[in-house]
Amino acid sequence: MSVTQDVVILGAGVMGLSVARRLAAAGARVTVLDPVEPGGQGSRAAAGVAIPSVRLLDDPDMLAFTRAAHGALAEELASLNDGPSLRRGQGVLRVAMDAKGRDALGQKAVNHPEWLGTWMDAARVVELEPALEGTPILGAFVTEQGFMVDTEAYLNALLHDLHRRGVKVRLGEGARSVAEVDGGVEVRTEQETHRAGRLVVCAGAWSGGIAGLPPLPVKPLRGQMLTIFHPEVRLTRVVSGPTYLAPWRTGEIVVGATEEDAGFACHVTPTGLMHLGATVAKLAPRLREARFGRAWAGLRSVTPGGKPLIGRYPGTKAVLIASGHAGQGILTSALTGRAVAELLEHGRSEIAAAFEPERVLQSGQDGSVPTKTP
Repeated sequence: MSVTQDVVILGAGVMGLSVARRLAAAGARVTVLDPVEPGGQGSRAAAGVAIPSVRLLDDPDMLAFTRAAHGALAEELASLNDGPSLRRGQGVLRVAMDAKGRDALGQKAVNHPEWLGTWMDAARVVELEPALEGTPILGAFVTEQGFMVDTEAYLNALLHDLHRRGVKVRLGEGARSVAEVDGGVEVRTEQETHRAGRLVVCAGAWSGGIAGLPPLPVKPLRGQMLTIFHPEVRLTRVVSGPTYLAPWRTGEIVVGATEEDAGFACHVTPTGLMHLGATVAKLAPRLREARFGRAWAGLRSVTPGGKPLIGRYPGTKAVLIASGHAGQGILTSALTGRAVAELLEHGRSEIAAAFEPERVLQSGQDGSVPTKTP
């Protein structure tokens, strides 16, 4: 049996679902395919930190992209939120252990001081977040920008919205092969063949290895996380250092996340847990006796150049890709959906101009993947 649609999307994480939502809103007939549950080992495993990394201050393209993405995500969450809030917490503390660390952060943001926020000494920081009492820090830069996303609720809200819009989300149905044919693309699965005018690859870390498409250097980057609970200690902001502490569901605190070049091995390791435990002990001594909740791992998608790929899939005519967003995937999903919709409708998008795949891959042709191993 052959199913004809305007667009087929590979991947039911927040990226693929946000793209599908934007396309469906424009009137397109859309089918989303995913071999596992929505979000799988990517979006559903993410902690949901919707705060641009300080590391992006060195990259004007990513800085502009994530700044615009912050507002787009807030708008999308508000439009989806007809029940419990999809957001947790508000703001971030970027801690500095000493004067050298404070000055390094200040120098990094010398052209964007508003990015860091206001400097507060340790006493004021503890007033804001009592969980940090006893922490041997000099202080922190404090801003109210940024929040945490409940990724589980976000995915479920997107799925509900897509169902309402008539989008077909086919779970347990992955692409066995893809071929460009007259008038578009053909996607073969175990169940049937889907024909569409265009294909959008949003398969996360698996995006570069789709059978029938030219291989791309999109790789997985493992992140391990854990949760803890203390009946007398809460967080209202993200506490950001080399790793982070952040408010989680039902009063828990999430600790994350490692950055490991471990291939597709998506499991928790003793080394990763020790690294995260050391973060708790150092940043929040009051939490050293907190109750352990659970630990898990997820896979981010990264490219050699460190930028996402948004645009025409190299070597094809009717295939687009939206992948490689690394740790900024949740933050940038809504804006990426808008960019893909513009590309399909107009053939161009100012949002995606800096992330045209061939351009990104040329700039990162050394093949290295940015990692930080615990």
